[in-house]
Amino acid sequence: MRSLGEMGIRPIVILLEGNPIHLVEYCKYLGKLVRVSSFQESMKELLKYKDAHCKPFVYTSDDNHGSLLDHNYDVLKDYFYFFNAGEKGRISYYMDKDKICAAARECGFNIANGEVLRRGELPTNLRYPVITKTLNPCDYGWKRDVGVFYSAEELAEAYKGMVSERFLVEEFITKKTELSIQGFSVDGGEIVFLPFKSHYLRMPAASYGSFVYYYTNKDKELTDRITQLIRKIGYSGNFEIEFIEKPDGKLVFLEINFRHSLSNYASTIGGVNLPYEWAKATLLHSVEGLTPVRDSFTALFEMKDYNESVKTGKIGLLRWLKDLFTADSYYIWNRHDIRPAVSFYMGKVKRKLRHKSK
Repeated sequence: MRSLGEMGIRPIVILLEGNPIHLVEYCKYLGKLVRVSSFQESMKELLKYKDAHCKPFVYTSDDNHGSLLDHNYDVLKDYFYFFNAGEKGRISYYMDKDKICAAARECGFNIANGEVLRRGELPTNLRYPVITKTLNPCDYGWKRDVGVFYSAEELAEAYKGMVSERFLVEEFITKKTELSIQGFSVDGGEIVFLPFKSHYLRMPAASYGSFVYYYTNKDKELTDRITQLIRKIGYSGNFEIEFIEKPDGKLVFLEINFRHSLSNYASTIGGVNLPYEWAKATLLHSVEGLTPVRDSFTALFEMKDYNESVKTGKIGLLRWLKDLFTADSYYIWNRHDIRPAVSFYMGKVKRKLRHKSK
């Protein structure tokens, strides 16, 4: 929303209730907030804005709503510009980790050894340690059931507390870092624009990092291979593609997020406003003249990095404060839009006080 807001656009936000932290309502760039209690209600509200003559642009920031629009492709295609793959259900098909990995392998990417298993089943052809991943990001256990296990006994015991029915279980890869590339595609992959690469400066073993270094993408071979994959899917919209970088520098494909991610705003700091430029390129069928204004910059996910780095003793408080004050961009704080950060941190203080009073 901040990226669009900085271009003078005040978005209409359809917000599904349920998350206890709704920072969007405090954003100064908010045009209108519509609260809904179900995905069906989200769709009903969205259709109130349909216009065949001046189609609105629709952005999704979660996989569930992305899948919702994907399954309603035929209903929406004549009235909105939205993230799609040219036919009903195609994005949802490639949200399946096994299917997107198979497509990536066909395009020449390295893929981790893995097996698709039901809850309780043990791998037969993998070496331990292994990592479990919910097969589809729309499943209930998407974040909850991720874990690294060093033996069959550990995995069998962990299954007892998991909620997902099916998993992609992969051999755990020791990583130097993770590489992420954010960009957009127009006309089903005819134009794919990938301005920046990024990697984590601090890296948890089984999670994504929270201190990120961005730099201009000059890797033509990797860009061409990503373009091939996007064209195979037929995708149009903003996206993020992720890799593990092994200690020897080789990349292993992880996934594609067919949506906006929390970290997208950092690209705006680098001079490429991804949601705005996707809309512009969709209308013009061109990215002529679009180039980053910074060669490199950093982004910090404040509290997450503090919890993972300082609280765990990986770095000292003074080192973290130096990184905090020298970062170019933040996930929560923004000096031009401070109310979301104030609400976020005040909420944490209030919850701690309530906890102590019990």
